[in-house]
Amino acid sequence: MNVAIIGNKNWQNRRKVQEALRQLKTKYDDVTVIGAGGTEGANHMVRKYALEFGMSYKEYNPSYSGYNLYSAMPKTYYGKSYHFSQLHHRMKLIAENCDYMIIMTNEDKMDPFLKTAYTNVNKQKKPVVLLG
Repeated sequence: MNVAIIGNKNWQNRRKVQEALRQLKTKYDDVTVIGAGGTEGANHMVRKYALEFGMSYKEYNPSYSGYNLYSAMPKTYYGKSYHFSQLHHRMKLIAENCDYMIIMTNEDKMDPFLKTAYTNVNKQKKPVVLLG
């Protein structure tokens, strides 16, 4: 089971992140958490707590960032020049490679990148939950 957990940079509710991960770990024997990478907000917390809980973790960090230990794409995908479309592409990849998605946002309106993930996961008729 591949479960994507993504969110915005302003997300600060670490308890909800921890609780979501605990429930996944309890409910499924073999779960891989898919994250978006990042150094702040929900995406950072997802990586931090998934690894602390001993869960399998991989991330679809943008192609302008460097390859890391958890990168889901091959090394050749990374090291490109920045372009905003890479952030939308990352969300599309996450939606394609998950079985289930959790989006953590504390804003009334989703940012464009989360909206891309939400739209793509709905097109594929996969379950998605919004936590706010």
